[in-house]
Amino acid sequence: MKKIDFKYQFIIFIISGGILFSLLFFSIKYNWNYSFILRDILYFPINVIVPDNEQDIVLEGRELELQKEVNELKELLEINNSLTDFTSVNATVVNRNTAYWNSQITINKGSNSKIKEGMAVIDGNGLVGRVEKVGFNTSVVKLITNNSSNNKISVKIWANGEEINKVLTIDEDNNMIISGIDNSFKLEEGALVTTSGLSDIYPSGIIIGYVDKVENDKFGISKRAYIKHKSNLDNIRFVSVLIRSS
Repeated sequence: MKKIDFKYQFIIFIISGGILFSLLFFSIKYNWNYSFILRDILYFPINVIVPDNEQDIVLEGRELELQKEVNELKELLEINNSLTDFTSVNATVVNRNTAYWNSQITINKGSNSKIKEGMAVIDGNGLVGRVEKVGFNTSVVKLITNNSSNNKISVKIWANGEEINKVLTIDEDNNMIISGIDNSFKLEEGALVTTSGLSDIYPSGIIIGYVDKVENDKFGISKRAYIKHKSNLDNIRFVSVLIRSS
């Protein structure tokens, strides 16, 4: 039995050596990447036993993800076309620190793409924030929901055929709030909020969101509105940086 086992072992050794020698010979002669060939050989049994329905699920998930990306890029293109006084630099979000989730994102465009500090940043639904720091290949964007004390935005509220200019601020819970709204102004949930253009940072008419809730202040002499952003700021992937046309 031992002689037979040794005989089979010797035959297997000769065959394996021949296969490896052949792979090495043809890879050198024809510039084949035999590492990929070996990978395919080793993983072939695994690939064979994967059920068809699981492969369909993977493909379906990938298809949905690609379609979502296409839709986001279409929305971004549409809003870019409406801002005729600006050129836009499209960028992808490459980093988002969980410790500063509601405060900032990092994009893959910087000074090499003419990005400068203070430029407005939008996505396919409206305003996202402004550029805070610029590197050569990347930039840090301060989000509209950043609750730093200097994060104030001049906005316009549109309701019932009327409009008023106010200032949007962010509370400690990252809620967007507009305070000091006169009681005579008929304000209801769903009213549109846009940038007013009264500052040099943001162009006018960029959508920020909609009034989500209205309440009286503690003295009852004015109203306060909570604003819901039009975008899902937890899932920003593509943005445009606006550069004012000369």
